[in-house]
Amino acid sequence: MTMIKQNKTALQKATDLLARQDQSSTVLRRKLLIKNYDVSEVDEAIDKLKKANYLDDEETCRQQFENLYAEGKLSVRQIVYKLMQRGFDKNFIEKLIPDDSDEHERLAAARLLEKKFKRIDKRTFKVKAWQFLAARGFGGDIISSAIGNFLQGE
Repeated sequence: MTMIKQNKTALQKATDLLARQDQSSTVLRRKLLIKNYDVSEVDEAIDKLKKANYLDDEETCRQQFENLYAEGKLSVRQIVYKLMQRGFDKNFIEKLIPDDSDEHERLAAARLLEKKFKRIDKRTFKVKAWQFLAARGFGGDIISSAIGNFLQGE
């Protein structure tokens, strides 16, 4: 018995995609266009989803920012970059950054160093730790502070 694949409308496909994972309207739009849906049908589907409150870029961005920030594995700079890749507006993302972000980054950098460099000699440690934290988007002041605190704690 052969099954005939049912063709879905852009709205049905968008709903399926959102059921799997929250995403920005920009990414959702891109995915639908890649699937060769008509531009006007895609725009209409996104408008309907926004009006029905199934698609809310600001709330989705806020939730994803809070989750990534709470994990403490990324610098604020890297969180902003990651959310921009997911189609969220940079200006809105930057408004979500808390005032205590420098202290949060110091703690995050220290935790990452502790996890990564439990047993390593001091000469190699400074270079490798610098590279490790810089690759994760931390700035020079934060890196220096985290390395200094890490070495004092030994």
